[in-house]
Amino acid sequence: MVDSRIMADEKEITFDESAVAEAEIEPDESSETEPVKEPDENSAADGDDVEAVCPVGMGYIVGQRCERKLHVALYGADEKPVCLMHSKDPNKQSRPLFDEFWREFERILEAAGEGVAHFERFVFPELDFSKRKFQAICRFDYATFTQNANFFKATFTRNADFTGATFTQYAYFWNATFTKAANFLRATFTLDADFSDAAFMLDASFFAATFTQAASFVDTTFHGTADWRKCKFLNQAEFRQTKFEPQVEGQPSAAFALASFSKPGEIVFDDVDLSRILFHNCDVSQVLFTSSVRWAKREGNRGLAVFEETIPLDQQYAKGLHRDGQRAYRAVKQIYQQLKKNYDSSLDYWTANEFHFGEMEMMRLAEPTRGLLSPGRWMRQWWHPRLSFVALSLYKYASDYGNSYGKPMLWLLGILVLFAALLPLPGVGLKRQGAKQAETYASVWRSEDGWTPNLWTEARLAGKSAITSVDAATFQKSAEYAPAYPWGRVLAIFETLLTSTLFALFLLAIRRQFRR
Repeated sequence: MVDSRIMADEKEITFDESAVAEAEIEPDESSETEPVKEPDENSAADGDDVEAVCPVGMGYIVGQRCERKLHVALYGADEKPVCLMHSKDPNKQSRPLFDEFWREFERILEAAGEGVAHFERFVFPELDFSKRKFQAICRFDYATFTQNANFFKATFTRNADFTGATFTQYAYFWNATFTKAANFLRATFTLDADFSDAAFMLDASFFAATFTQAASFVDTTFHGTADWRKCKFLNQAEFRQTKFEPQVEGQPSAAFALASFSKPGEIVFDDVDLSRILFHNCDVSQVLFTSSVRWAKREGNRGLAVFEETIPLDQQYAKGLHRDGQRAYRAVKQIYQQLKKNYDSSLDYWTANEFHFGEMEMMRLAEPTRGLLSPGRWMRQWWHPRLSFVALSLYKYASDYGNSYGKPMLWLLGILVLFAALLPLPGVGLKRQGAKQAETYASVWRSEDGWTPNLWTEARLAGKSAITSVDAATFQKSAEYAPAYPWGRVLAIFETLLTSTLFALFLLAIRRQFRR
């Protein structure tokens, strides 16, 4: 690119920074950034006493116009007469219009100093800003970059705003530095967009941006929150060794809520800390997470966790995660289901089991749907969720939702010992086949025999009870000793139900842990 610049005479430029609010980097999903409004064409005066000027809207004030002199473009290039900076005239790609465009650009930038440089809706020819340092607040809102846009190693010391910008060719932001907020809200990248090795010192917003071709964030560093909510990734995207290092405790490092992936198998997260990234309302069931990614750990080391489960609900990024003032556990459960499916399909069953725990925990915590119901449905709505809560709680503590085979084995041994101790109690007893009298702790004790013989007798009875407990757990029908009717039989049935359930949980956990 020809670097032609006109340096203005040195003069003091007064600018009231308080009059200009730095661009917000985190848009509210309920409202969109209002585009710069353009006045009616008729506002470009056609009268005899008023010079016709560019009517394109500029700046923050409604009705504020560009007011540069109109450019005579090739026929059909512009829908209405505009200035050279806003013209789509293809002759801008070559001299002398090319030089004239950049002279005006440099004049705007120098006049702005550290204030606001307005480039709204400019139509840029090919540009090369490699290693360029921008001291001003740069407003590229709704600008169109018709050729390659090269920002290699460029530094923005103030806010950089590319809201609604269109990059029709390659967009290179490799190794660029954004010292303040960076805003690419609703920007469109028609070809590849490369942000590799770039550094975002504060928040970066790609809210509702569209990446038509490859998007690269390899070795990119984000010190604030990176916002990809409602983004459209129509092709591949790489997040390899991307560093998410938010400075504010409790803030998400990145948000992909409502983002869409047209080719989910080509969206790669590799060697990335995902412990504070939000994925709710975003299908990640086929996204590639390599073995080097790092998820948050649940308390007590009971599986992996997503940030949606712990993010404070008063944050703007938590929208869609609360219902009636409470956390929407069903929405969080959906993320765990997708992640479990993702790792199951890649045969990483160990990690899938970690997310299975979170899925079941969210199901246990989810409340029933509120609303007016008929009496019959109201009763069902009352007891069904409570019964589910109890069942899921037992499932959790018995086997960590089928993830632990050690827990059901310990519970199984405990149940056998417990019922072995209960069966000889007075009122229950063990009955030998053919005997008329049941044996209990009290019936076998002989006060005239002394302590030692009686203790040995009680020990033999305990051994018989232990064998009977095992017989009941293993469905033995012809055992020598059987629990006495009726309460002994009741205990035996209860024991059989418990031990059968625990053994089934043990087998389920074995299958989940060692399936191939």
